[in-house]
Amino acid sequence: MEPEELVYLDEAGMNSQDSDYPYGYCQEGQRFDALKSGKRQGRVSYMAAWCYQQLLAPFTFEGCCNRTVFELWLEFIL
Repeated sequence: MEPEELVYLDEAGMNSQDSDYPYGYCQEGQRFDALKSGKRQGRVSYMAAWCYQQLLAPFTFEGCCNRTVFELWLEFIL
């Protein structure tokens, strides 16, 4: 295949809680406990393609990627 025919694509996402890692200090030999909310919060996902040194169809959306979302995004590329 020619380089201009190759398309690389990727999808990733992040929960709003992912950056909230509790940490702390305590006496040696003691266990440190921290509370973390069990409330589910939104997820932001994104996907894009890379083809022949160009970024194609960057797309950001709320929620997880599924077949319907992927096929909708794919229409932008084709």
